Amino acid sequence: MSTKTETSSDYDKKFFYVIVLQYSLYNNLRLSFLGEETSMTEDSIDQQIDDILEALREASGKEVSREELEKELRKFLEYGVPADHAKQTLVKKFGGGAAQQPSSERTLVVDLKPNQQSVRVLCRIVSVNPKTIQVKGEDRKIFYGILGDESGTVQFTAWKDFEIEKGNVVEIVNAYTKEWQGSVKVNFGDRTKIKKMEESQLPEVSVEPREYKIKDLRGGLSAVEVSARILEITEREVEASGEKKKVFSGVLGDETGKAQFTAWHDFKLKEGAVVKISGGYVKAWKGIPQFTFDQKASVEKLDANRIPKKDVKTQKILISELVERNGALDVEIEGTVIEIRKGSGRVQRCPECNRVLQGDTCAVHGVVQGKADMRMKLVIDDGTGSVSAILGREPTEKLLGKTMNESLGDDGIVEEMNTLLFGHRVSLQGNALGDQFGVTVIARDANRADFNVTEEAERLSQELEELL
Repeated sequence: MSTKTETSSDYDKKFFYVIVLQYSLYNNLRLSFLGEETSMTEDSIDQQIDDILEALREASGKEVSREELEKELRKFLEYGVPADHAKQTLVKKFGGGAAQQPSSERTLVVDLKPNQQSVRVLCRIVSVNPKTIQVKGEDRKIFYGILGDESGTVQFTAWKDFEIEKGNVVEIVNAYTKEWQGSVKVNFGDRTKIKKMEESQLPEVSVEPREYKIKDLRGGLSAVEVSARILEITEREVEASGEKKKVFSGVLGDETGKAQFTAWHDFKLKEGAVVKISGGYVKAWKGIPQFTFDQKASVEKLDANRIPKKDVKTQKILISELVERNGALDVEIEGTVIEIRKGSGRVQRCPECNRVLQGDTCAVHGVVQGKADMRMKLVIDDGTGSVSAILGREPTEKLLGKTMNESLGDDGIVEEMNTLLFGHRVSLQGNALGDQFGVTVIARDANRADFNVTEEAERLSQELEELL
């Protein structure tokens, strides 16, 4: 008995005919009795295609050729499928998913995160400006600016003219957010609805600096005030607008965590100084906050005892908090090794850029003589969540209790990793990088953290007795 494998072409045909059959009989009857006109103008078809492309871009960022969409759309329309349903079907087919309903709850600007859909905000237009860009060789007029509410401000881009003006209080429904240069940006597309509201419905936009602890810094925040100790600082020269300028960067921290900073003005900052900085803003790189300030900010020197050096240290946090923050600088996590992933063990690295080689080939430098190295790729779970972790040679050797040269062959090293670490608790210290695929801890240090089950049970039992 022979079987036939269904090809992509077969699937597309089935997909098309199922949709057509749902409408063809009804539509033919309707035309016979009502004599309705179904033909669409070329302008109408162009608009339908624009709507589909916009919906795909909003929902998934996917690019589909205009020609392919036009061919599919005309096929549906010829068989009498209603235009709206044809559009929804094509959006779903090409990866846009089902259309989301607009949120019924208002979101404050300070709570906006990248890649949110169907966002509803009540805000004031702080500024709005037109701009002409080129899309597929054609000029297109868009609008950009800043909107804000009582919690803060954020940049926006409107992909058509919504007739909004500076100072307008508006309710915006079905907006969506993206991450741009480490910050959140709000976008208004074809599905976005904007309604002008009464001035009294929104407090004045917050422009006064708002105080934050370092652990609460997130990309997109503006008018930020922090009090922190300068832990590291370096100076470099860059060229901006044709002029050479000094830029100061480093690490600052308080008792809640650490963040990187960039100062575009010489505030005479010194390592070890405790300062209050007002009027900065926050970008983020892979979830790590980047606090930035310039000559518009104010810097006040504080008593060094305000934030003692001993209090600014590696912060131990739960994995659930790390995932919620989507990254952090210099943290410690502790959890159980639940997976030792493919790619662990001996590797060969490029002597030029340190990338792992595929065979004897570097993705950048081509065929090279590799240098031997060892790494471990783990999944760690602490009961509140799980993250990936990458350990280089030193922390890997530390956990295994032997050097790479003392270990067995390639297969033997991986077997040792599973025997010694799978199901055991470890603590990792390092930076945590976040993206759309999750959080990965790049460990600079690692330790075994197994505990004695009997002793731990007795300790917990004693604590319970004291509470009763």
